[in-house]
Amino acid sequence: LDILKRTTFSNIIKTIKEIDHRLEVIDKLKFLISEHEKETLEVKHLQKILDENFWLFGEQFRLFSSTEGALKNVLIKYAKEVLEIKDPELESSPNGEVDLFLTKTESIGEGIQKNIIVEIKRASKLLAEGKEYNQINEYRKKILEQNICNGENQYWEFYLIGKNYDKGINELIQNAKQHGEKDKGLSFSINDGRVKIYVRKWSDILEVEWGTKMKYLKERLQIQAKKEKATSQEITEELIK
Repeated sequence: LDILKRTTFSNIIKTIKEIDHRLEVIDKLKFLISEHEKETLEVKHLQKILDENFWLFGEQFRLFSSTEGALKNVLIKYAKEVLEIKDPELESSPNGEVDLFLTKTESIGEGIQKNIIVEIKRASKLLAEGKEYNQINEYRKKILEQNICNGENQYWEFYLIGKNYDKGINELIQNAKQHGEKDKGLSFSINDGRVKIYVRKWSDILEVEWGTKMKYLKERLQIQAKKEKATSQEITEELIK
């Protein structure tokens, strides 16, 4: 019993340390974006950090491609390694480069394949519907042109991330609110929700979504750790009476 208690306590402490690391990452990203807005660049700074901390986009994903991988090469690699297609063929030859490509397979039924394409923009750049949004939307079109990317079990989410966006993008988000997820910046949804585009502000991801969540979890775990420690001590004292 004491071993079980100590194991539980040990796991709680490990989890708290992981949360502390995540909170440190969040604080440093917030500092870069707010205090060094003009100097902070996509590839040199933001992307390097996200390469090591892609948990910001969801748990249990695999970082499949990063550092502006050529879209054509990334899709062929995806077909071979994830879909296990020996000699994949593309219906077109898509150009462009993706910042981050995350993927995971959920073992439910035939296996749900979830994929995330992330386009990162520096904090000093205002995201515009006619430029940055068109870019992520073109990635969506190019990927969905490929038969290998259109399985009923395949889900695609496209993220455009920056400090703020223009009225055009805001209108897209407002017009898509019937699909839900307005608070997450959902701007486009088709194929019964299997294909979505999100436009996210750094502040929403770092402060609202993750910062608050991590602080709450840490507080709850610290309370639990005190309980586990106290219980283990009580058991020990009882045994040595």
